[in-house]
Formats: sequence, structure tokens, C-alpha cells
Amino acid sequence: MTTDEADLQALISSPLPGMPLGAQSLALALREELRLAEVRYCHWKSNDMLHKSATGENDLDLLVHRHDGVRFTEVLARLGFRHAKAPGGRDHPGVSHHYALDAPSGRFVHVHAHYSLVLGDDTTKNFRLPIEDAYLASCRHDTVFPIPSAEFELAVFVIRMMVKHATWDAVAVGKGRLGGNEKRELGWLIERSDPEATLAVVREHLGGIGTDLWERCLATLVQPASLPKRLAAGRATLRALRPHARRSWPHDLWLRMWRRFTWGSRAYVLKLPARKRITPVGATIAIVGGDGAGKSTAVAGTTKWLAGPLRVKQLHLGKPRPSLLTLAVKGPMYVARSAGLLESAWASVDPRSATPEDFPGNAWALWHLFTGRDRLRDYTKARREADTGGLVVTDRWPVKQIATMDGPRTTWTLRTPERFSRLTLRIARAEQRIYDQIQPPDVLVVLRLDPEVAVARRFDEPSRYVRARNTEVYEADWSGSGAVVVDATLPPDEVLDAVRRAVWERL
Repeated sequence: MTTDEADLQALISSPLPGMPLGAQSLALALREELRLAEVRYCHWKSNDMLHKSATGENDLDLLVHRHDGVRFTEVLARLGFRHAKAPGGRDHPGVSHHYALDAPSGRFVHVHAHYSLVLGDDTTKNFRLPIEDAYLASCRHDTVFPIPSAEFELAVFVIRMMVKHATWDAVAVGKGRLGGNEKRELGWLIERSDPEATLAVVREHLGGIGTDLWERCLATLVQPASLPKRLAAGRATLRALRPHARRSWPHDLWLRMWRRFTWGSRAYVLKLPARKRITPVGATIAIVGGDGAGKSTAVAGTTKWLAGPLRVKQLHLGKPRPSLLTLAVKGPMYVARSAGLLESAWASVDPRSATPEDFPGNAWALWHLFTGRDRLRDYTKARREADTGGLVVTDRWPVKQIATMDGPRTTWTLRTPERFSRLTLRIARAEQRIYDQIQPPDVLVVLRLDPEVAVARRFDEPSRYVRARNTEVYEADWSGSGAVVVDATLPPDEVLDAVRRAVWERL
């Protein structure tokens, strides 16, 4: 028995029933739930690496009987899986993507679910083999996940590789031969399958292909064949599969070429990865806290984690990106400050306790008005991205529980309007209108840190300043806000784990 097979046997014998979910691999928990729900399915390809799929290291490529689709999705929902949509033509009928967080490892588990045997070039997946019932009926159940017989898997594997690698456009972009993993998988399947039984599968279920063409295709994959022979076998395979194509041959060829160009340009020229969007809607995720609480670390870690498979943007609403108008207004103020003027524009005023005597002047008020305007611009960008399925992780967010960091700074002047000029009041009302439009985030995570611990961590900043901001967060009443409060005194990796769980549970 090989090491991989020994690992599989250990996984199969795992005492799953009754074991807490957090104590086991999420992939194995999925196996048990699907068994209890009597869902007909199998891990339909890449079974030479099944041990990696079982631990969440690789995707779970599951073929699910279409009549069991409802029960299948109910199981996924119970285990915390979220549906994700691939961008720009990368979604295909009968195929869906689902992700969940495996808490013990901190990794995503990706279920690549097929309700049809869809195959073809990666850009179009133009063919469906309508043999799903027979494929599932051939399954053996003595492995960690049900898998098809080696003969069925090999028969389909050969067809998959031909339509993927044996076309002239695939050759033109350097994909005319099997990759290293594909060669290993082919050898693994040949070793485990019976030749006569495999040909029987081809005769009975792949009649359009036929045994002669199938053996010819297998030979070009096993032994390095000349380019003309490989392309001729590829053409014959595509002709045989035409009754099972979603598009005509000319349409599919044009689409393959167009997508190779556009997708390649995005990936290699524009450096834009093709990440998926959570459905039916995305989310804004705000991480707030005082100085020293670890916001920047948590924001960066959360963004990097989500950006593995999903579309994510990162913003800093505490320090919004200035617009051109803001630069035009604040730029001269910076110059004036460097000349020793307008020092009052940088005054620190606590809006909770300010009195008319504390008012630094209209330059100060104008500064904060334009900061609020830039926050509203970034807020609008975040909402638009989230409402189209993207995820946005922000460092800070204006929330009513925190007045000293990201909320309105001038509106306290409206409490005693008779003490201020008309210009001051107009600026204050304009700022109030800005912050009235900023609604709470979809997911709010609060990093709560003892103020004295924060002072010790941020010894390079004024202690009074650090203590005041952390005290406000520490003493705020977060009940009813929907916020998840995380103890920021924990080690950074434990804080990040808690943030990940909180975020994923609320998407």
C-alpha cells in the first residue's frame, strides 16, 4: 500500500459521526452529510489525488445526480458553503462553485459541482456527455468519497484530454500536450483499469466515438505522436462529439480564439486575475478598532485570504483617497501650513465635548468637510462593488459608536447655531448630509483592546491620543449593532482566525 493509499484508509476510518465539526476536516464532514442525505454523487475526476481533495488541499470535483440537486445544496448550506459565480463566460450550464471555510486549517474548501458531465477546452466547455447515470452507477464506495470505476474514468479522461489539447488553437498557445499532472493521472488510470472492460464502456456509452477512434486517441496520449496525427485525432473526436455540443463548430472555434486573446490579455498584460463573485450579493466588510488593536494586520490578512478564489477590494475609509477637488482645496492648505499659517486646520477637537470656544476656524471645518466627501466617494465605490457580487474589506468605517475617528467633526456646532457664522453652519450641515448617507457595513468586526495594552503597544505615539481612541471603542455599547467583537489582546493569528470565522458566517 502506498503512502497516499494509507492516508486514504486513515481518512475513511475517521470517527466522523458525532464528532464536532471543528475537530475534523470540512471535506470529511461533507462526505458524512451527503451520505446521511442519501445524495447520489461521486468525485468524478483527478482521483489519483483524492487524498488531497479529502483534506481540502485540492478542489472537490463532484458529479451530483440531477434529481438530488436540492438535497445536495441543502447540505452545502448547512455546512456554511456559499455559492460563487465565475466571471466573464467562465460559468457553464450544469456546473457551479461553492466555498466554505475549514476552521481548523483556515483554508477554503472548494466544491466544484457538476450536474452534467461537461467537458471541453477550458475557455468554452462546449460538450456534455449524457452518461451521468451510468457513470454514477459504476461507482465504488470503499474510498473516502465515491469514485467511478477506473474504466469509466479512463474512457472519459481520454476524450477530455483530446478536446482540451488536440486542437490547432490549443497547440498555437502552447497547450498541445498533457501537463505533468495529467500524465500522472493517465498512468494511474491505465494501471488500475482493465483494457477489455474499458473498451466495453466505450462501445456501450461512447458509441459516437467508437473503440477504433478511442484507441487511436489513447495512443496519441500515451506515446508522443507527431503533430499531424494528434490534430487529425482531435478533429475526428470533435466531429464525433458534435451531437453533444452546445454550440456549432465555427461558433465554438471563434469563441475559443476570442477568449484566449481577451483572457490572456487580462491575465498577463493587465494583471487582472479572474476571481469569482459571491452570489446572490456581495458584502462590505469593515474592521474597526483603536490604534494598536491590529486593524491593518487583520484587514491585510482577511483580504489576502478572501482574494484566493474571490473578487475582493481593499479600502481605507479612515484615510480615503483624495479626489482632484480635494487636492485642489487641501493642497494650498498644506502649503500654508508649511509657511506657518493655518495651524488651526490641524487642531484636534473632540466632537462629543466641544464648546464654541474650541472651534478652530472655518479652514478646519472645510478640511473635514472634504475628508467626509472623500469618505462618501469610497463608500459609494464599496457599495457598488458589493451590490454586484464583490467583497470589499475596509480599514475603519464611520459608525455611530465611534465619534473620535471617522465620524462627522463639525456638526457639534449645530447645537448652538447662534454662536457661529452662516458659513460655519453651512459647512456643518453639508458634512452632516454626507455622513447621513453612509449606512453601516454588511459585516462589522470590532477589535476591542484594553486601552493600557494599546498604549504599551503603540509606544511611538502620544499615550493620551492612543488611550482616548481605544477607550471609546472599549467602552462602547455594541449590542444591537450586529457587530462581532473580537478580543484583540489575543495573538495575531488567533485574532485573524476569529475575524475569518466572523466574516464567513455573515456573508
